Amino acid sequence: MITKICSLGKVLSCKRALFFFLVTIWMVLGGVSYSRALELEFGPSVEARSEYNDNIRLTTAAAHDPVWMYTIIPRLRINGVGESRELRGDFRYEPRRYSGGGDLDSDNFFTNLKGVVKTEFDEWLLGVDYSRDSTIQSEFLDTGISDVSKVRKQKGVNPSWKRVLSDFSTLEVGYNYTGVVYQDGIALGLYDYEINTFSMTVSHLLGEFDYLILNLYYTAYDAPFVKSMYGDKGFMLSFSHVYSDYYRFDLSGGVRRTKFDNLLSENESSSGFIGKVNVTRKREVSSVQVSMERRIDPSGSGTLMQRDSLELRVTSRFSSTVNGALSLGVFRNISLERNFTRFDRRYYFVTPYMAWRLAREWSARLYYRYRYNKYDVASNEAQANVAGIIVQYQWPSPAARN
Repeated sequence: MITKICSLGKVLSCKRALFFFLVTIWMVLGGVSYSRALELEFGPSVEARSEYNDNIRLTTAAAHDPVWMYTIIPRLRINGVGESRELRGDFRYEPRRYSGGGDLDSDNFFTNLKGVVKTEFDEWLLGVDYSRDSTIQSEFLDTGISDVSKVRKQKGVNPSWKRVLSDFSTLEVGYNYTGVVYQDGIALGLYDYEINTFSMTVSHLLGEFDYLILNLYYTAYDAPFVKSMYGDKGFMLSFSHVYSDYYRFDLSGGVRRTKFDNLLSENESSSGFIGKVNVTRKREVSSVQVSMERRIDPSGSGTLMQRDSLELRVTSRFSSTVNGALSLGVFRNISLERNFTRFDRRYYFVTPYMAWRLAREWSARLYYRYRYNKYDVASNEAQANVAGIIVQYQWPSPAARN
C-alpha cells in the first residue's frame, strides 16, 4: 500500500500544472458566463478593528507582554446570478499592526472565487482560493503553534460535477487540491505540504424531511521535506431530519483507514471512527446549535491529526437593531502516529459578542474571547484573554447587468 501511495505521490507531482490548467478552465467558464445575461451585485465594505490580547503567543511563561492590534480591512463581495450560471467572489485585504508585538505585523490577503454552470440534469462547479496570512492566526487550530509569527500561503482548487439521477437521488464527484507553504517555517517544525482529495457522494431523499447521503473519499498527503506521506481512505453515511421549522437533526458516521510512511514511522497504519452529530433548534428570535465531531486534519507538523470537538453556539436577537451570540468549544487533538505526540493537546474557548445596527450601512460589534491550551507533554498550561471592537461600513450594493 505504501508503494501505491508513493507512486501516487509521483503522479501527483504535476498537480501544479493541473492547478493552473483548471484555473484556465475557470477563466473560460467565466468568459462564457459574461457572454450571457448575468445579474451582478457588488458588495464593497470597509471594517476598522482594534483588539487587546494579554497573551497572543499563548506562552506558558509566567510573564508575557500584552499587545494591541489594529487594522482597516477593505473587502469586496461579488454575487452574480443568471438563468443557468452563478458567480461568487470574496476579496479581502487585512493589514494587521501590533503595538509591542515585535514580529507580529502581517499583511494578509484572502481571495475566493466560485463559479457554477447548470443544465437540466448537471451542475458543474469550480472554486479557486488563495490566502496569505500569519501562522499565529491560521495554524493554531491545526498544531497549536502560536509562539512565533511566520507567513503562511495557501492555494486551492475545487472542481466538482453533480448529476441528477432521479427525482430523489443525485450523484456528485469532486476533487480538491490544497497547497500550503510556510516562510522560514522549518525552525518551528512547520513543513510545506500538499493534499489531494478525491470524493464521490450519493444523496437520496427518503421522504419530505429526510435525507440520506453516502460519501466515499481518498486523501493523499505529502510533506516532501520530512518525507512524510499518507493515504487516508474511508466512507461516511449521513442522515438528516427536519422536524419542523424549528428543529433539525444531522447525524453522520463512518470508518477510515490511514497508511503512512515517514522518518518516524514506516509502513504503519491506523484505523478508526469518524463522524459528526449536529442538533439545531431555531425560534423566532433565537437559535441553539450543538455539534460533536471527530475528523482527520492535515497540518504543517508533517503528520495527520485526529480532532475531537464539542461546540455550542447560542444566538439571540434582542431588538431590531441589537443581537448577540455565545460560542464555546472543546478540542482534543491527537496524532495518528504513536511516535509523534508533541502536538497532542487540549484547547478550550469561550466567545460572547454583542452587535448593533447603527444605521442602514453602519454596524458595530464588541467581543471577548477566552482561550486555554495545554499540551500533553508540557507541565504548564497557557491562557489568554482577548477583547475587541469592530466598526463596519457596507456600501449600498449596486447591480450591473452584463
